Amino acid sequence: MQPALFAGQRPLVRWGVLRRARITVEGGQLVVRGDRTHSWPLGPQGVASAVHVKGSLCPSAARNGWLGISKGPINNLGGCLHLCDSAGQALACLALSDWVPNGAAVITMDRPDTFPAVKNNFKAEEFLELSGMGPFLRHFGVPVHESVKEPPRARRFAGTLRPGPRMAGSPLLTILAFAQLVVLVLATFFTGGIGDRAGQVMVAGAFLAFALLEAGWSLLLGILSARREKPAVAELRPSPGVPVPVVFRKRASIRLVGDALELRTAQNVKRLIQPPADPVLGLREVVVLEDNGRPWGVALTDGREVVQAFLHWDTWFAGDPQLTHLRAFCAAVGLNLRRQALGAFPGRQERDHTAKRFRMANYALNDTFAISVFSPSVAAFGVYPMFIGAVRADIEWPPYYIMFGLSFAIGFAPYVVRGAVRKWSLNRMVPPAPVSNVEFRGMPSNGGEGAATL
Repeated sequence: MQPALFAGQRPLVRWGVLRRARITVEGGQLVVRGDRTHSWPLGPQGVASAVHVKGSLCPSAARNGWLGISKGPINNLGGCLHLCDSAGQALACLALSDWVPNGAAVITMDRPDTFPAVKNNFKAEEFLELSGMGPFLRHFGVPVHESVKEPPRARRFAGTLRPGPRMAGSPLLTILAFAQLVVLVLATFFTGGIGDRAGQVMVAGAFLAFALLEAGWSLLLGILSARREKPAVAELRPSPGVPVPVVFRKRASIRLVGDALELRTAQNVKRLIQPPADPVLGLREVVVLEDNGRPWGVALTDGREVVQAFLHWDTWFAGDPQLTHLRAFCAAVGLNLRRQALGAFPGRQERDHTAKRFRMANYALNDTFAISVFSPSVAAFGVYPMFIGAVRADIEWPPYYIMFGLSFAIGFAPYVVRGAVRKWSLNRMVPPAPVSNVEFRGMPSNGGEGAATL
């Protein structure tokens, strides 16, 4: 299997984009896939070297804010990496944090439970290596240098290449929301305002049209995102020992599908992790962490001891203390399983935030924001001016009230339906199944011969 770098975690609503967002080498070409695909040959005729500007963002990445609004802010902790030609000129810029699986800082085994957005475990001087970007490029013969300033740009500089949108829905929804405000302004200045018949027709008709477009586009995104998942070679699901919401049992999983491991949370956020078959960046071990002999978490690590995923013991394994399911998963995937002594929760993430009741805007708990797969129409913004116009103006056009009612329904009905499902179904707490009082046993300690028991 050829090594690959995957993009940081994304909401399920843009799963198709996440599936494609990666950096690979294909047929001698270095390929960067996001919303668009860029490729260059490896060697003197294309990407001949790379320059890492650590600790800060170059001007190209720093000015990417408005253009990349749907992709979220760039985490400047890892700095930038510039792909350069044989003359040392930059062909493109990559923000390293975008290509770390959790979309933030690198997490290492000294604090495996660190919240990804927290900086207290960040090792700036090692980010290039721990992120995997350095080993990945060197594997294909591309030397990587460090610098304090950005290299000069080539004539065909591609800019800062980022993965697909990190926000739910689509930039189109934001554009349509702004378009509604433009229509309101036009109705005010180029007609007699909301009190004029022409203004009433323009405002009501435009807002209803926007509502239908936004609702239809949101529904289409939801249907495409919720399409049938590919069959998994192996799958690990939680065995909670504490009460958890229905949605956690229903959605949370780690699956081996094709050329990647998929980690899915209860909040509909998915992340791709390199599988053991990846010779450079693939997972190597599953480490059961113990404090005075009592397990408190499980870390999935690669060969650099970078934690690609951390799973809390109480919500994932306490209901299966003999780790029957985890052992079977490791055997099927090809991962070593061992235990290691470490004081509990050095990163201070004592509770599994993905296994708690969640609110409408809490579908992603890191620096990823998503309100849901079926994003409700933002046409609700159009309801307010229409309502003000109805109560303050003399409405002479009866269809205005009908359109007002339809826009209101389209804008708010999804909120009501989704809120009811979340409250009375998804967030309903389920008690754990009875578990025998058998202690966790049977695995060698860290460093012992035969630690790979599977």
